[in-house]
Amino acid sequence: MRNTHLFTGILLIPVCIYCLFWLIPNNTVPPTSEHDISPALIPSIAVAAGLLLSALMAFKAWRTRGRAAAELDDEFGEEATGINATVLTNAALWSVAAAISWALTKYVGFEPAMAVLMLAVMLYIGVRRPTPLIGTAIVMPIVLSQAAWYFFTTEMPGIWR
Repeated sequence: MRNTHLFTGILLIPVCIYCLFWLIPNNTVPPTSEHDISPALIPSIAVAAGLLLSALMAFKAWRTRGRAAAELDDEFGEEATGINATVLTNAALWSVAAAISWALTKYVGFEPAMAVLMLAVMLYIGVRRPTPLIGTAIVMPIVLSQAAWYFFTTEMPGIWR
């Protein structure tokens, strides 16, 4: 596992640098909102965090020796399951949920589509009380839509707009 961490970090560092200094600046437009927030801000923060974490992972793996290196394998030892029916079922369910939410967003708008998705996800993870179900399904899409508008001046798709 030490080698996996080391080589993954070494591989991700140039990818993050490429994204941070070429891909993001050359594929985003200058700031046009009243707050002059650049569209490159959030992707740049995410890639910078990825760069920092990749460097830390590679450094830690490079410095880890002996018994500590064996402890890195704890999650991949005998208890590693690989891909089984549960993993494939979850992947299929999330793929179907993504396809349905994309189609609903395109045809009925962001808020109703995300309300349905939030409700389905909360039921899937075991939330059964009506107050959190309904509250989250109604409030979260509206908050996300308003945040997208006020922070990024981006209007979420909707049939009423």
